[in-house]
Amino acid sequence: MKKSKCNIHVMPPSITDEDITALFNGILSVMKRKIELDNRAEIIHYNLSIEKLSRELKEKSNECNRLKNEIIFLKSQLEKS
Repeated sequence: MKKSKCNIHVMPPSITDEDITALFNGILSVMKRKIELDNRAEIIHYNLSIEKLSRELKEKSNECNRLKNEIIFLKSQLEKS
């Protein structure tokens, strides 16, 4: 008797509608979570941008006030001369 190699192919069990539904629901859950995280990241980015703009506005306002005071001082120096 001669020995020979043979391959055995096993058919997977049939996929049920419940399996497909579970897979689809899993994919939907992952997509919902990703969208939620993206939205949170966007909100955080906007908040940081607003804070940065507020800081810059405050700095520019302070600079304007400093320049205004310097102009007033220089005017008074001119009037004294």
